[in-house]
Amino acid sequence: MKTNPEPAPQLEPNDIARRHYVKPGFKLIDFLQVALPVFVIPVEAIVISSKPLALVDEFILRSISEGINSLADLSGFLGLDNLFVQKRLAQLIADDLIAYGPTAGSPALARMTSKGQDALKKAMLVAPSRESFVLAIDGITRQPLATKRSNLISAVDARAYGYTEIRAFPQDKAPEFEDLASMDLTSAVQKNLRKDKSIEKVMSLVHVGTRRRKCQEATMLVFRAERGSEIHVEFFVDGRPHKQVTDAFARYDGVKTLHIQEQVERSLRETLNQLESIVPEFVTEKKSQEVDATRTALQPFVAKVGFIESKIEQKQIDIEEADSHAEVQQLRKQVEQLQAEKVKAELELNSIDVRHLEVHEHRPLFMRSLEIAKQRLLIISPWINDHVLNNIRLQKIRALVDAGVDVYIGYGIGDNPNHKRPGKNQGEQAIKYLSELAKKKPNLHFKNLGDTHAKILLVDDKYAVAGSFNWLSFEGDPRKDFREEMSLQLNLKPQIEDLFQYYKETRF
Repeated sequence: MKTNPEPAPQLEPNDIARRHYVKPGFKLIDFLQVALPVFVIPVEAIVISSKPLALVDEFILRSISEGINSLADLSGFLGLDNLFVQKRLAQLIADDLIAYGPTAGSPALARMTSKGQDALKKAMLVAPSRESFVLAIDGITRQPLATKRSNLISAVDARAYGYTEIRAFPQDKAPEFEDLASMDLTSAVQKNLRKDKSIEKVMSLVHVGTRRRKCQEATMLVFRAERGSEIHVEFFVDGRPHKQVTDAFARYDGVKTLHIQEQVERSLRETLNQLESIVPEFVTEKKSQEVDATRTALQPFVAKVGFIESKIEQKQIDIEEADSHAEVQQLRKQVEQLQAEKVKAELELNSIDVRHLEVHEHRPLFMRSLEIAKQRLLIISPWINDHVLNNIRLQKIRALVDAGVDVYIGYGIGDNPNHKRPGKNQGEQAIKYLSELAKKKPNLHFKNLGDTHAKILLVDDKYAVAGSFNWLSFEGDPRKDFREEMSLQLNLKPQIEDLFQYYKETRF
């Protein structure tokens, strides 16, 4: 039997997108990890400190000082349970605030110690004092942030993790003294104080120290209207909707300020041009309308596959933590049942000749492709990122190659300096590993294509996906534009074969 279970793991952005992608009248077109602005500010203020004693302990001490000092009398006078009063007396004795014991010819009585008398005097005397503490101010809502400073990260770390930084609003600068003085600081201060401090009310601000910019990790979902071009944005912190930030971002017209509309429209034009060059028969107006019409009908199946995948992931975690062989066997049977359910739901999706992939389907499909390919796997992506082609995924590719699967991987975006990615984002480790493996394994075809904008994923004759998704660099990039991730999944064997032969002959 397990005790003290670990807290639930924080939801990944892809999981958040999977859970919240359905929004009536809108389509989820992009999601990304972002760094929300937070200003950390040391301040000094005149405050009213709360009483050092708990209220019930203060009442007990007051009663004892008035001569109500037996257990029975205290319980009756205060109207409290006898056992509860006994426990509080034990704590007061441990804190050396009272002494308790029998006197000559009398039952056990409580007596105040000198320390208890001092504590009671302080509890009855409340005076303003000058205190120093640190505030965390949300850069978008412009309100105090009730969070531990240890949960915040620096802007340098945010960029290293590949988070997109969101600017502060309405101006991208820290709040001034007057801004802080006008805020209700009391509640935020109470939630962020050390245990040895307690403040009932912040009376007035006296001094503001050096303000430092920090970041709060969040997930940003970008929606586009099904009809028209309206963009709607929602934010999630710790996997939960952050309505205050979402509302403030909309109030300050963040979509316009960050040029999200223009970036989305530009990306959509680029994707459509790319699709037209790859699968022109599927981007005609008539065919596009047919594909769009199937999207709503397929949503229940997409949601079901996503839900089953999340349950399988959880069961696999449970298997690793299981205490007995019998428990492992039971969990494995449950995984088998879930996988069978998933296959049925996927059959419905794959029975459609061509369909749009929802934005959150790309990453799980990529991972699944590395596991199910039996004859061939083709991946073309301009970028390679070591965070995406990490050791786990490289080993999956190695396993496919060892099993005799023909693997084709092409990459390269040319020498344009605007396309250069710093450091780890260039995928140096993955490129080195795959290049060396390709020399040993003739069925691994790994090639720098020089300059490609194609994004293709093809598995056997099961499916081929073409669109905007960068299969080898889909994780964080701080310079990533807002875009509409749009991909078509082709399930027609003749078209899959034509696409494979074209890229095999012209790129490899």
